[in-house]
Amino acid sequence: MVTYTDSIKKVYIELTQNCNLNCRSCFRSNWKRLPVDMPENVFQRIIDDEATAEAIIVGGVGEPTVHPRFVEYTNRLAHNNMELTSNAYNWDDITINTIMKRYKKVTVSVDGVPSSFFSARGFNFDIMAGNVQKLISAKKAAATKTPVIHAMLVLSKDNINDVRELIPLLKKTGFARFIISNLLPQTEEDKDKITYTPYLDEKLRRFAHAWYPVASANGIPMKTPMTKFSSEHRCAFVENEAVFITAEGNIAPCYRFAHDGQEFVFGRKKKVRAHYFGNILEKSLTEIWNQDDYIDFRFRNYASRYPSCIDCDYVECCDYITTSEADCRANEPSCADCLWCRELIECP
Repeated sequence: MVTYTDSIKKVYIELTQNCNLNCRSCFRSNWKRLPVDMPENVFQRIIDDEATAEAIIVGGVGEPTVHPRFVEYTNRLAHNNMELTSNAYNWDDITINTIMKRYKKVTVSVDGVPSSFFSARGFNFDIMAGNVQKLISAKKAAATKTPVIHAMLVLSKDNINDVRELIPLLKKTGFARFIISNLLPQTEEDKDKITYTPYLDEKLRRFAHAWYPVASANGIPMKTPMTKFSSEHRCAFVENEAVFITAEGNIAPCYRFAHDGQEFVFGRKKKVRAHYFGNILEKSLTEIWNQDDYIDFRFRNYASRYPSCIDCDYVECCDYITTSEADCRANEPSCADCLWCRELIECP
């Protein structure tokens, strides 16, 4: 049974907001500002606080391995339970060796079979697969079972027909697990590409049910998201006692509130405002975590004490749904329209 506590268990670190790719579904696609790398003073403060966490996840909106000091920062973190999210494109031999030595799990973005993959990510599937296989070879040479390597796909109408064919390719490449998340549209162009609905969609459910036997036959465990929104509110960040640190050192409660942006919720455009409880340059991570406003936010989410915009009778005429700043119960910020807590969008 999960209980509400005030201890930090996971720290997500955004080493950089820069990326070597320009994927069309990325949260960076509607940014109005220049991305930045995490500077030394912010990173050092994290080093000072890292012992409070049970796990560290290096990821965020950017690609961690393009940070000019990725190898150095990884070695300085030296936490015994580290995870990495990456596109596996910018991996040279030094990077691969560092990942093999330091990380327990690596999640790689794989958004379709080779043709769809290139369309979505802008480089060849074989480059990604080759780098993953080099990492597996390095593991074998070092006689270690870690890091385990997971593949993650963002499902849309562009790649829903790829999944059956993709599963054996992932097995052949050497992935240990396949995770499917849904698209959270960032642009007008993508808003009609979602494959989920507010209500039960038998066609989509049949797709999902057809994938599991293929995964089982190939010996690769698979996790799929909900095919319709769940009436239950369940915030993985809150329940996993996680915190997100941006490249500037700002402390956000989750991915969604880490940066200003926009999203389309079942076709409705919504402005998402960044929400920070402090900055690690000004206070320690533990001090910020235990602030009254942050405790209140986590408890409110854990207890699901916020409304549900998606199935509200007044959703089409409500002013609150246009931004994430507040909801009709005076919660600030608002999680009432969040698709992550409805198990449609997976946290890496």
